[in-house]
Amino acid sequence: MSFNKDRSTVLTVLGIILLVASATILGSHYFGQGRAGRTLTSAPLPPGLSPASLSTSAPTASGAPAPTPSPTAVPVKTGIPVKVIATDHHLKANVSADRLNTDGSLYVPQDPRAVSWASQDMAPGSSSGTIIVVGHINNGGVAGAFSDLADYRVGQIITLVLADGRRLKYAVAAPPIEVHKDKLGPRRQELFDQTHSYGLPGRPTSGRLLLLSCGGVFDNRTGHYESNIFVYALPI
Repeated sequence: MSFNKDRSTVLTVLGIILLVASATILGSHYFGQGRAGRTLTSAPLPPGLSPASLSTSAPTASGAPAPTPSPTAVPVKTGIPVKVIATDHHLKANVSADRLNTDGSLYVPQDPRAVSWASQDMAPGSSSGTIIVVGHINNGGVAGAFSDLADYRVGQIITLVLADGRRLKYAVAAPPIEVHKDKLGPRRQELFDQTHSYGLPGRPTSGRLLLLSCGGVFDNRTGHYESNIFVYALPI
């Protein structure tokens, strides 16, 4: 009787250990991909958000005129962001202005609840280029400001509060994309471009906003996520 009871206790403990281990593995795999099992696209950016789609087309052989370029947005005074807000995601995070690390990588604050603006690149209100705001998905067991970046949806509003008190609003312009870090090299011009102006067809062009975080599969051997999550938004 005692033996059976002890055996039952041991089996119960082993079962709990296996359940915890399974949850940890699954959590590592899906953390950063939104709801479990959701797969993000790694396809090229759509027209209006991709530099490749913005080159001027020459007249066709039939003599048809080239497409009319989108109008340029009314210039807005640039500014330094101090806070980013995304009400749909309960996000209200402080923004620091930081230059690149010495190895050329983007700086990410130690505090997972804060985010960083890449100050060597374009500023909010710019008429061209990419305004890069980067944050953690999690750090030290604490959920990061961009913990659910993979769940952002087209049309959701992102507000940048500037140091002078102005608020610039952006709307998510495409579903989040996931790019494996090993494949970032060939796509850097597309993803981080600082030259072109952007806008959906028929809409004024301007700089684009990028929210960036790690995501995808977590590699327990390296202690890092294998991919990056990109969310692009345009001024409204």
